[in-house]
Amino acid sequence: MAACRSTPMAPTTEIPEGQRPQDEGPKIAMPPASPAETAPKPAQEMISRHLPESLIGKPEKDLAPRRVEYNTVLSTRANGAPRSETAWRYRTTRRGEIVGFEFSNYGGNRILPPRRDAAKNQFFSRDFQFRFDERARQDIHLLISDWVASRDKSFRLSELMNSLMLFFPRNFLPAIVNARARDIVTLPTGEEVEFDGATHEIVAGALSETPVDLNPDRAARKFPGVKYLGKGVVIRADGRGADPRMGSTATISNGAAPQNCDQGAECNLCQVPAKELWEQSGAARFRFATDADFDRFLLPRCGFGLPKVGAEYAIVASPR
Repeated sequence: MAACRSTPMAPTTEIPEGQRPQDEGPKIAMPPASPAETAPKPAQEMISRHLPESLIGKPEKDLAPRRVEYNTVLSTRANGAPRSETAWRYRTTRRGEIVGFEFSNYGGNRILPPRRDAAKNQFFSRDFQFRFDERARQDIHLLISDWVASRDKSFRLSELMNSLMLFFPRNFLPAIVNARARDIVTLPTGEEVEFDGATHEIVAGALSETPVDLNPDRAARKFPGVKYLGKGVVIRADGRGADPRMGSTATISNGAAPQNCDQGAECNLCQVPAKELWEQSGAARFRFATDADFDRFLLPRCGFGLPKVGAEYAIVASPR
């Protein structure tokens, strides 16, 4: 499991997959604004998006296929950043459509001190995999995996600590672009997450992270400490060495507690059985292909719904 730059890119290599008016009251004299308050704010940086996986687009349909077709190809981008084996890998169909991208933090930094060294059979990593099969809205997700050695210093698939996250509203397909030594990922909500272009540590934006848990005891090890800080709704499910969608429960949370809530953080958290959210056979697709379908499920179950402006689902953020 592995992990752009606006300048010319390196050639790609292909690897077969099998391997979002009243009375105003008395007037109060206000002090004059400070120079900092009156100074014009700098315009938002424009980002050049010329790579296909960097383009901002909307889902092209709602439903994804009921089965997974293992016919996509992984190709590698390289941005020349120091200590970065690859910038990311992007996934295409035989028709040349982008349906995902992924990258890894291979260690040697504050998030993962041990350094990956395949020659020494050391495969430490935190992997980020964004998928949107068939460019459909239904199953847009982020899979995060922490790979740490067990007590016998071996690295096994059963030791992987997996966390799956879905972001709502699903207004956009995920996209990735390199700018000023950072890899910027656009979430389905339109919010952005900035990763260090060389190490792939999260440095700013709608996600935050804590260091990888290096406990050799798989049963005691914590799941990836990646947290959503945005204004939308997120679903998270965890699984030790298994597909989180096949687990027992999933947690749904929104970016702000409902008004008149006296329960603190619990007002915007809700746990539901995973089987109510994902099909438990085949491709394990998310059961709600449209945001309206999920909103109808969410309101009675959790007491909150997706953010709206009038009758329309809100654009949480407008991507650059």
